[in-house]
Amino acid sequence: MDRRLTRFLSKRGASATDIEAAERDGTVTLLTVDRLLVPGEHHLDADEVARRSGMPPETAIMLWRALGFPDVPEGEAVFTDESVEVLRLLQSRADALLFAQTDADALVAQVRAVGSGLSRVAEAISDQLAEGILTARAEGLDDATIAADLIDTLDWPLLARLNDYALRVQLRAAVWRKVIGDQRLAGEIPRLGVGFVDLVGYTAISQELDGRELAALVARFESVTYDTVARLGARLVKTIGDEVMFVTEDPEILMNVALELTARTESDVGLPQARAGVALGPALAREGDYYGAVVNLAHRLVEIARPVSAVVSAEVANALEANPSFRFHRMRSRRIRGIGRVEIYSASRSSDPSEAPRTGPSAPPEGSEPSATG
Repeated sequence: MDRRLTRFLSKRGASATDIEAAERDGTVTLLTVDRLLVPGEHHLDADEVARRSGMPPETAIMLWRALGFPDVPEGEAVFTDESVEVLRLLQSRADALLFAQTDADALVAQVRAVGSGLSRVAEAISDQLAEGILTARAEGLDDATIAADLIDTLDWPLLARLNDYALRVQLRAAVWRKVIGDQRLAGEIPRLGVGFVDLVGYTAISQELDGRELAALVARFESVTYDTVARLGARLVKTIGDEVMFVTEDPEILMNVALELTARTESDVGLPQARAGVALGPALAREGDYYGAVVNLAHRLVEIARPVSAVVSAEVANALEANPSFRFHRMRSRRIRGIGRVEIYSASRSSDPSEAPRTGPSAPPEGSEPSATG
């Protein structure tokens, strides 16, 4: 092995035994990634980390699970001294992180929220990193050469700075959104517009594509979604394969996002057609997600919509009845499990907003109701 690589691994905590085993097993590249991202000697088990940090072992285990990892087998030394430092930090600074909520459950909830969000970041970065490693292998480069290249190309300080900046500006925006100008009574749940968009026939399509093609489709859908939601002023909550959820306080923005996303997928040759469901009502925000009947309703409405269409609740149609940019056509009312019978409308853009008559949501001609499409 290259002496420069050996020195690097040694300085980052890999023992001679670790290096010899990696050479024997063909995992030098993975050992290099390991020490680039988690430097230090991996010599502590879970009990020892908890003991050195002064944190109760059961709390330390809960925090590890909150990050999304299974329990480490008893006695297995996989932790470093940095693990101890992090637990000490959490133990001593919980009051600064959580203000009055300093109990263990609140701390675990905070860590769970961080772990959930960062797992998506890790997946995106690891996709690119793994692709580079596999491509290099396919080109005939040996494991040690790939590992040596990683030392120069994996710029973790740059990625860490980007993540730090993104978190700070996202946190700033979230605090302003939840606090500034908020005149609600304590305990009142805010009114929010919730939208879902999914790809029509995704299950059948996914069975016809190989892994690379399916990954490209999902990546394209996410790219179109992130661009559209952010550009129009809404907030992306989550993407789950073929489905995306977004929210906004503004019904007009809600409607614009739903209609533009469905229109963009129709014109994008790399994507199947999409459909949307949107609703307006009280929604409870918790750990980056939203809950309430309005979320359930919007999710059910997307299942009713046909390709390249949007189905909306009566609250959305009523809120935008004076807006000349949209047309609403009343559909047959539906019984939604857990909610009851609701009035729903199909939504579209007016062909000429300046001349479009606005007398409230209008009923369609007999038989013109959009049908559900799976």
